[in-house]
Amino acid sequence: MKITLSLYCIATLMCMASVTAQKYYKIENDVVDEMTLQAGLDMMSQEYAQQIVTYKTFERMRSGDSIIENIAIVVLNEEEDDRVYRIFDFLDKPLPDFRFTNEFGKSVSKKDFAGKYTVVGLYKDPGQLRNNQIRAMNDLVETGKYNAVSLIAKNGATTMTRKADFPILNECIGWYIKNISVPESPKFLVIDERGILRYIFQDFPDKRDTNRPIDPRTNLIFEILK
Repeated sequence: MKITLSLYCIATLMCMASVTAQKYYKIENDVVDEMTLQAGLDMMSQEYAQQIVTYKTFERMRSGDSIIENIAIVVLNEEEDDRVYRIFDFLDKPLPDFRFTNEFGKSVSKKDFAGKYTVVGLYKDPGQLRNNQIRAMNDLVETGKYNAVSLIAKNGATTMTRKADFPILNECIGWYIKNISVPESPKFLVIDERGILRYIFQDFPDKRDTNRPIDPRTNLIFEILK
């Protein structure tokens, strides 16, 4: 299974499309209507013969009266093992358990965050951490209503962890590879009180973004983080 990075078929159709529907699909930085999306998928299916071309929804947002689905195009080999996981496969399912040791030698596991909605930051390397994200997640935790944790595939975030009021865990690459693959860019998951994945922020919430999550609980988290 792979997310295609070159979406020229859909991009070509998008340039010709007049979007009038009230439901849209966001692919990277571009927005298309349902008819354009389906036409693009059909064109890609011809290119990827003997393979399944579909899409996965990361998040659903409301923009005015319209619904926008943030999606990734997926090409799936029919013979692929169905145990090949990606993070979107866990939507509305339990996020895989994890247990790591923080810089102070304390064990931190997924069950430690049970009982509250939790934002889980996924990072490939420490250089992707941003001070504004840490401050915003500190604000989230300080409400007393939410938890937060960040998982970094590689090592080296010691300096940044001192600014955080929540665990930032290094060397998580084994968990990534086994379960969801390593993200190239940071993603931010929302899991509920039982550890079930409810939402994925493709980008960290930004106050300049006019789009809002549809789910009221997720929208509250968005408002605190932005």
